[in-house]
Amino acid sequence: MGVSYSLVNYTKKEYVIFDKVLASKARELAGNPASAAISTWYLLNNIGDNISFISDTYNEWPFPEGSRDELMNYTEVTNRIVSSLISEAILVDEGKEFLFDDDKDIYFRKLRNIWLE
Repeated sequence: MGVSYSLVNYTKKEYVIFDKVLASKARELAGNPASAAISTWYLLNNIGDNISFISDTYNEWPFPEGSRDELMNYTEVTNRIVSSLISEAILVDEGKEFLFDDDKDIYFRKLRNIWLE
């Protein structure tokens, strides 16, 4: 296992998760072209906001107020960011990859960065 991360925007009370993108650990987030595009796009479109990566392991809360418990009240915006990247011709969605034939709830999105193609 390892430490997994979400991108949290304290200013807008929203977050991005990477669990359906085959990336969540630090090396995966940087190395996976789709997750790197998602992170960069989000940060560029929210310049000036108080944003940080938050782990699922450590109890960090780098923001001036509140606590990790408040994350359940934040809005998850991952699909909105992915849709924006698709409309900008940066990512393409090639469907879902299911881990188990008998469980359609456990899957990864097959997102491919097509910027350099």
